[in-house]
Amino acid sequence: MRKLWASPGSGRTGGISGARRVVAVAGVAIAGVVAVGAPAAQAAAQVDTFPVTWTLTSEVCPNLPAGTTITASGVERSVTSSPARPGGFLVNATHAQGTATDQDGNVYVFIYSNEFRVTPRADGSFVGLMTDHFSLSGAGPATLSNGFVAHITTDFETFFSFDPISAHGDPITFPDGEEVCDPL
Repeated sequence: MRKLWASPGSGRTGGISGARRVVAVAGVAIAGVVAVGAPAAQAAAQVDTFPVTWTLTSEVCPNLPAGTTITASGVERSVTSSPARPGGFLVNATHAQGTATDQDGNVYVFIYSNEFRVTPRADGSFVGLMTDHFSLSGAGPATLSNGFVAHITTDFETFFSFDPISAHGDPITFPDGEEVCDPL
């Protein structure tokens, strides 16, 4: 597997899929809330905002015209709410937007949205539901609309898997989350 864990603002140069990065960011948020030692009922949402950059090529994404390279930058915001009680839901919502250009100088905009809600299990892992959507549109020939809904299992550090309920537009591979046409 070529994906690597990354921290917020990593620039996406390592190729980590957005869904996996979102889970990693949420894992950092959980650790921050737990490390503070605040009672769960008093835990506040953690908000992270950071720049994001990515590159997507037709070699990776078959839905782009042959020879296409899209380079983009924008801002991503992730909000993670920890459980209000033991065994409660952990919720994360991540949204990004920005601009992109292709190899011919055509200009595009992108929008990314990922949300998940998970509950802890006795073994320390979390299970839940994730929805993910990415869109790219603009003046050039490269347009994308893809996403998925999946059951997820993760420990926020060493593993996660996606069991798809539905998917469109070749976003990622299942169950491992390799990037295809969803660069975030």
